[in-house]
Amino acid sequence: MITVIADDLTGAAEIAGVCLRYGVSVSFGIDVVPEPSAKVVVVATDSRSQTEPEAYKTHLKIAQQVFEKRENPIVFKKCDSVLRGHVLTELKALTEVSGKQQVLLQPSNPSTYRSIKNGVYYVGDVEIENTGFSADPDFPAKTSSVAELLLERTSEIISLPIQTGAIDWIETEGVYVPDCQSETDLTTNLELYNENVLIGGSAACFEQFLKKLSIISVEKEMKNLSFTASYVLVSGSTHPESVAFAKMLNKNGCPLLMFPEHLLAENCNENDILEFAYQAIETYVEYQKLVLRISDKNIQFKNSSKVLKSRLSVVAGKLISAIDVNEVLIEGGASAYDVLKNLNWSSFGPTENLAPGVVRMQNNLDKRKHITLKPGSYKWPKELIN
Repeated sequence: MITVIADDLTGAAEIAGVCLRYGVSVSFGIDVVPEPSAKVVVVATDSRSQTEPEAYKTHLKIAQQVFEKRENPIVFKKCDSVLRGHVLTELKALTEVSGKQQVLLQPSNPSTYRSIKNGVYYVGDVEIENTGFSADPDFPAKTSSVAELLLERTSEIISLPIQTGAIDWIETEGVYVPDCQSETDLTTNLELYNENVLIGGSAACFEQFLKKLSIISVEKEMKNLSFTASYVLVSGSTHPESVAFAKMLNKNGCPLLMFPEHLLAENCNENDILEFAYQAIETYVEYQKLVLRISDKNIQFKNSSKVLKSRLSVVAGKLISAIDVNEVLIEGGASAYDVLKNLNWSSFGPTENLAPGVVRMQNNLDKRKHITLKPGSYKWPKELIN
């Protein structure tokens, strides 16, 4: 059994999607090691949105659960492909629990043009500091050096040295991030892995890791599903792809509700949030479908991202709890995490991989309920929602 610990809900779902593509049994939990067990067990957290000390405690707690249940388990640390989050701090927690002081980390994903050359991170042919990732509101890429990206996102004292560039072997303690510009490089890098090494990286790295362990070989066909009625799409993303898709659905007859201006302010009345939730309920009852968004623009005030996503989760939670909604689609990892925690849904069985990064799962506590998750920057399949 392999346990995957992810710092983001949609990233965790992406791992489940890899398993579904190859017919590997997978179970999925939020902040807990899920039951029943499967070949791959995925634990989703929201540690990328947490403070650094909180992210450390989250990973420490889960790692302790994993290592208490099994002797010398295989643990894969899923991280963001462009290293957003508290990656080194979370790895520190895992090395402390596992006792392993050698880490093989491969965040790159050549299929999406995210690569590492001479220890420098590139998006396409452009160094990451010269791309839109330099303006990320939480983890801006102020440098293109992989080592510096990792170090500037932690205030913890990390005793393990970081090694980048061309790496031929691992024999001393450290975090090793080899160059990677192709799928062949992903495969070659995994030759550095052994049972004494802690491994982590992107979903692309995980896929090659399963191949290395001879767990997967032939892909299954993706299922084609289409939701034409009775669904709620919850979006906390301001990515242009998300904005355009919501407008397209609205043009085709699906009502679109966005937060009114007074709910976008730093302070608002709790009753106003509930009133907006009742409006969402009434709209769904009338049309049997609904897109619920915060805003099409970036709203800036202290902790605005966290505050607004919390309000969105309250509204979505009231809506989904009040009405028998069986298909819930959510984009944006932090938004999905808040909504599902608000609903107290924590254990799922992944059922369909609908597109890269788009995964549908069944709620283990109520088999009628399904959620479909997607990162904000990914695309919904065109035929999925009408």
